[in-house]
Amino acid sequence: MNRAHRLALPVLTALAATSGCGQRDLATCDITQRACQESIYYRMLNLRGDGYDPFGGLPPVTVITEDEYRAMLLAEQAAATPSPEEKAYDKALELLHFTPPAAPPPGDSGVDGGAGNQDAGNSSIDDQVAHIYAYYDQNSKTVTVISHPDQTGSQPILTGMYVLAHELVHALQDRELDLNRTHFSSSDDVLAYEGMVEGDARFYEYLFDNDLRVMQGLAPGDPLQWPDDELDDAYANFDELGSPLFAAKYLMYPFGAKYEATAYRSGGNAAVRHAYAKEPRHTVGFMVGPDGRVPPVSSGDVSPAPVVCSLLAATGSIAEADQFGALLFYTFLRAWAMDHATAFATAQTWTGDYLLVQATADLGTTAVAWRLEFSAAPDARIAQALTASGELVAKTAGTSMEITTTDSPTPLVWEPSANCP
Repeated sequence: MNRAHRLALPVLTALAATSGCGQRDLATCDITQRACQESIYYRMLNLRGDGYDPFGGLPPVTVITEDEYRAMLLAEQAAATPSPEEKAYDKALELLHFTPPAAPPPGDSGVDGGAGNQDAGNSSIDDQVAHIYAYYDQNSKTVTVISHPDQTGSQPILTGMYVLAHELVHALQDRELDLNRTHFSSSDDVLAYEGMVEGDARFYEYLFDNDLRVMQGLAPGDPLQWPDDELDDAYANFDELGSPLFAAKYLMYPFGAKYEATAYRSGGNAAVRHAYAKEPRHTVGFMVGPDGRVPPVSSGDVSPAPVVCSLLAATGSIAEADQFGALLFYTFLRAWAMDHATAFATAQTWTGDYLLVQATADLGTTAVAWRLEFSAAPDARIAQALTASGELVAKTAGTSMEITTTDSPTPLVWEPSANCP
């Protein structure tokens, strides 16, 4: 079973259009009010440059209270029933330090004080209720706004406005593209898709944010430069992004925005739309450095994601396969204390990978092997640093690298099985 969907982010974005109403004045407002929602929507239509309003008015928007949102999140949490395969996959992410250790069971003191994996990528329900202003649901085709009666002052109001702007872009994207995609071939595929969808909405969020700056009497900025600024800040403060898994999800927003800003610079709104026709199919395609140097591979140079039938799990065991891609390799290296320059340059040369998870049926033992291919020999310091941790074994041979947990079974099964079609 492919576990690609395990890394999927809730799709929270959309493409905005324009109408003659797009010229109405912009002013600070309460996003729980319909007049405010309409004002933001028509400004996004104007920024997107469309000549018509595809909804004939405001897209479906509903407002709920914090208590209603909390009840919804609790119900979703209670309904979650991970399979043994999902549990093994989650354990593999933990072994590779993509996620923090799981919270200890009740009564277990735990070295983390019981905090578990409540990092920036796995915030508590209370944190979500307190800090989420709005989201878009591609299943119900509705933008939901959470009312926060205790938040006062100009900053929460402004934050709410540009968050709603972002989500309204998603509603417009969904109208044009249909965001309800359910099949992904790998985790790398998931993140690349998120880069287009979220990057598009992030870029127009930047433009809207700049409008708000002007409205406040501040000097206008350069939204076309903001994706690079956001990326530079993330690289310099990587430890503040939370788990490496969440960091990769987060980074696809500015990476995608940079991709769209580059298109916009060359041809405006029309070029942004046309960018979808040649969107990167792998995260490596988004990883353009500040010097403008693009990765030395194209989609045709990348090895395909592993197929499920290639797994030869022993009787009574569990086996999972995935392709993680260049961005997850970058965040993985940063989590193991590799500097940004080395991690990024190596990730840019990624041409394919194959992550294999094997576990006993009772999940008593879980082992991981991750084989990666590059267009150039990876820096020898990487394998040395990973092996020095005492938790992993990393070996390089030419342009290949294999990373295993110290208790990985030997030999691991890499070749396709006879039942592959």
